[in-house]
Amino acid sequence: MYSILQLFARHGGLITLLITQVVSFYLMTSQNGPQQQITRSSWSWYSNWVLEWRNRWMDYLSLRDENIRLKMENARLHMQLINLHASEVPVRDTVRRQEAFDSLGKKLVRPEYVVISARVVGNSFSGRNNWLILNRGAKDGIHPNSGIISRAGVVGIVREVSEHFSLAMSVLHPQTRISAMVKGYPFYGSLYWDGNDPRYLTLSDIPYHLPIRRGDTVQVSNYSLLFPEGHVAGIVDTAYRPQGSSFLHIRVRPTQPPASVREVYVVTNRYAEELENLTRATQEKQ
Repeated sequence: MYSILQLFARHGGLITLLITQVVSFYLMTSQNGPQQQITRSSWSWYSNWVLEWRNRWMDYLSLRDENIRLKMENARLHMQLINLHASEVPVRDTVRRQEAFDSLGKKLVRPEYVVISARVVGNSFSGRNNWLILNRGAKDGIHPNSGIISRAGVVGIVREVSEHFSLAMSVLHPQTRISAMVKGYPFYGSLYWDGNDPRYLTLSDIPYHLPIRRGDTVQVSNYSLLFPEGHVAGIVDTAYRPQGSSFLHIRVRPTQPPASVREVYVVTNRYAEELENLTRATQEKQ
């Protein structure tokens, strides 16, 4: 109490002035029409400004959650689009749509993909054997031998999975081979890195008589078990026939530069293991 009295004794004049100003301002704005209207407009402007600033700040704080939601939505849409392309549904005309059914009354959808969004948290691209580390693992539904794509192209293949992370071979790995084709031609080959220039991949086993030109699109073929058919993989840079060869040597510039990959999608063909086991059993019998 003594401290409060000391405060008033030292600054009583200033406190009295402030109280007088506040009371005067209140009386002026509450008793006079023009001043009252000006005050309301001013308070309205300041309150709107504060509210807008608050909303912007809250939007900024929620960017991380919004980004996660968008990734999940993009993964869902990718899965729907990929599986839609894989559906064997013939169309007779633009009016009547007849769906194909198997003997069990189910629509023929082969293959069927599960798509999971992920982020690259580790990436090597300057060595001979290059690897990727993803921030998704077995707990998130990732399985070994799953393909990795981005919106721009192909990225790699998952090899090892822990609970929370995945180790994948990059396209810049000699063992990464993708069944691919040049768009518009019914021939497929193997897309791989020859270990030399990291800016280019090589597409082999394409017959020499095809008029492949610079700028043609290279995409995943329908024989790939790990990647969705038709997904873009690169652009033809050069194509020529080596002397004495029956195939073209095609140098491909990947549409997804390996060094700049960050946001990816892990695609898992639910029937890949079954098809691989069937193929392995057939080879053993031969």
